[in-house]
Amino acid sequence: MKSVFLTAIIFVITTFLYGQEIKVSVAPTINAGLNYQFVAGGSGQNLKAGFTASLDYLFLNDKKVNFGLGLNYHFSQVEFVPNLNTKDMLLHTENVNLISFRLKSVYKLKNLFYLSVDPSVDFHLRYDSQQTLNKQSGIGLSLGFGKNIEIKEAVFINIEPRLWIHSIIPFNEDNLQYKLTTLGLNLGLVFGK
Repeated sequence: MKSVFLTAIIFVITTFLYGQEIKVSVAPTINAGLNYQFVAGGSGQNLKAGFTASLDYLFLNDKKVNFGLGLNYHFSQVEFVPNLNTKDMLLHTENVNLISFRLKSVYKLKNLFYLSVDPSVDFHLRYDSQQTLNKQSGIGLSLGFGKNIEIKEAVFINIEPRLWIHSIIPFNEDNLQYKLTTLGLNLGLVFGK
């Protein structure tokens, strides 16, 4: 009975994975909490380092546009610098941890290059209401332009500069919301076609 069950599981998994692409990647990032509206007299920011880890699953169909799913963990730091005129805060760094679920869309270009536009649903973990940076839970977007480099049959190294903008449409109401904006270099290992 166990061997039949194990055989059935292996059959389902191999059938499900046939013709698909799985990517595991990490990205060193630089982060800022930007206001995409004009704000006079607000605090400034210094860019700080962070990282992102990703797991992507792409349904391949040999067409120009492919779709898939993605999961990201983001660790970001944002350093706030007080306005010299108002001196309304102290220099401080805030840590942000996010989980993002993405709907991937990949447009294939020539020579294994591609363009990726991924809307996401982001969840801010361990939010502290005393933070200057608003809660980042909401609908976000990430954009990437990358290349897969084949190292052996069905195994690729992936290099992809990527931009993530979180909380474009926030789940909470806030008029002047900071939007965590991250720029990184995604380095990954791809298994698939």
